[in-house]
Amino acid sequence: MIRSRKGVIGLPVKLTVSFLIIALMVPPMISAADEIRRDVSETEAMAVAEDLAERISEVSSRGIGYSTHADITVPDGCRLVLGGDDPTGLRVFDGDRRMVRLILAYPVSGNELVLSGPVLLELGNDPGGESVTVKEI
Repeated sequence: MIRSRKGVIGLPVKLTVSFLIIALMVPPMISAADEIRRDVSETEAMAVAEDLAERISEVSSRGIGYSTHADITVPDGCRLVLGGDDPTGLRVFDGDRRMVRLILAYPVSGNELVLSGPVLLELGNDPGGESVTVKEI
């Protein structure tokens, strides 16, 4: 019986090529997964911000003395900022990067409020009827 050593010699080369291909593919796959996660959280943050802007507009249109509660969840790594120096703006941040600024129909009175994670808010019409108060409960 004649034995060939081709398979024994070729195996390490095949394994080396396989591991090289896998090693070259891992960083792009991780980068793509991070990009998808970032896009999903940005989309969720924008949806939460638009919902909050609609609720603020609804509260202000109901008249003086009206108040309601809003239960929102801001995605991890994102935050919403409203009130303060920019009372008519609802700013959406992903980390330290500002994604967008939504213009509210009515100004928010009071100090700057930074929202992240699950938050329960009380939205009410200002006694003067010219702005909306937003408080974290």
